[in-house]
Amino acid sequence: MLGDQGATHMFKLHWLDLTLIGAYLALMVYMGKVLSTKIKSESDYYLAGKSLPWYIIGLSIIGTNIGSNDYLGASGGAYRIGIAQANFEWIGAIPAMIISAFIFIPFYWRAGVYSIPEYLGRRYNQPVRVISATILSLFAILIVGVYHWASALMLETYMGWPMYVSIPITAAVVGFYTISGGLRADTFTDAIQVTLMFVSSLFLAYFGVQKAGGPEAFLHTLSTKFPGHMHAFLPSDHPDFPWPGVILGLGFVLSPAYWCANQAILLRTLGARSEWDGRASMIFAALAKTFVPVLIILPGFVALALSTEKLAVSDSALPWVVKNVLPPGPSGLFFVAFIAALQASVSSALNSTAVMVTRDILGVLRPKPRTDAQVVRLGRICTFLVLALGVASAPLTAKFEGIYIFVQTALSLFQGPMFALIVVGILYKYATPAAAVVSLVLGLLLAAILQIASFNMLYIAFWTFVFSGFLLFVVSMFTARKPDEELVNLCYTTTVKKYV
Repeated sequence: MLGDQGATHMFKLHWLDLTLIGAYLALMVYMGKVLSTKIKSESDYYLAGKSLPWYIIGLSIIGTNIGSNDYLGASGGAYRIGIAQANFEWIGAIPAMIISAFIFIPFYWRAGVYSIPEYLGRRYNQPVRVISATILSLFAILIVGVYHWASALMLETYMGWPMYVSIPITAAVVGFYTISGGLRADTFTDAIQVTLMFVSSLFLAYFGVQKAGGPEAFLHTLSTKFPGHMHAFLPSDHPDFPWPGVILGLGFVLSPAYWCANQAILLRTLGARSEWDGRASMIFAALAKTFVPVLIILPGFVALALSTEKLAVSDSALPWVVKNVLPPGPSGLFFVAFIAALQASVSSALNSTAVMVTRDILGVLRPKPRTDAQVVRLGRICTFLVLALGVASAPLTAKFEGIYIFVQTALSLFQGPMFALIVVGILYKYATPAAAVVSLVLGLLLAAILQIASFNMLYIAFWTFVFSGFLLFVVSMFTARKPDEELVNLCYTTTVKKYV
């Protein structure tokens, strides 16, 4: 076993690792430059000209979902609480992905929208569109900060770089690529990242388990020394992940809200060459998702089995394993995969936010004709500003116990009310614009109150969803609804256009 003293052996990066890292960064800069030449219109920049095939989108969905924060957050969660962390992948992903493919994607695709707020605006009214776009854009700024904080933690442990150095460097590389290439660049980055992730994670699993004495010795160490980490569900009074909260908050709200109403995820399916490709891409991603928990959670167990001293920060479990377990070559490959994950996730967040700021906020508040060149230029400016604000917000992550806790807490503050609007809006054509505004605003207010009262984040998500859904039905009984002709292809009972 290795103690923390083993973690501090100063390793200089092997020439093979440096070569792999340098080659990857050079390739990304080159691809960003090449793909930028293909952007001629607003659709090219935001939706890749609606030309993406299902298999590229499917890989891109996984790449967008598994970012640098997931690498560190999932392994850190496994190190801290055990296999219960996998619930965010199994309960918190696959069922909702299937629902998204068969129910939600068709409505977004047939509506011909660029974003989730645009769908809400067409289904209800423009105030709902602006409010939801503003909320999602603020969250995107925070999540960009989380991505960079996770990357800085990796670089600090792996290479000894201080955070104030690593964050600006990674932001510069990712920013150049994203600002240049738009959604087309994002999807290609994601596809590369997923391939690297699977290959490098298999290397890490093999070397980690072998260093622990083989599969039998590895499992024996975990079951005898850390039996509490082998429970799939934690007690109902657990401060972070109580099992009722996992079922109600994660299973019924946070998970479907993420996979059925997340702008960064759904934007990829909206760039598909057909609705069939958009739906098939999510099914393909769900299949690949079944293998993801093993790849991103196993490093936490490897650190648990090999480290003789408790790590000061649980989210440093992954970089600790990379530094202490992997030999030259696989070590550099994993680091490249991590940088690719950062690039894929940040570029996804930036691109999706640029869509919302330019179309759903500025496009509504300051409507005026703009040429395609002006829209693309405005999108690039917004991308740069979101990146800069995200980097500035990165230190907020350190105020929470772990990366996953921070992200899920932020999501719980708004996903309940917004998901209620989408679900009720699709299934119930009598939901009214006035009811949507009331339920959204009061739902967000309730979330803030529950957070101040120190409610668990999972329960916040569930009860705000129930509250907003109830308000939507009640207020709709006393306010005017939109006529059916304004709801074509926006509700289940008003669909006229079949998928192509």
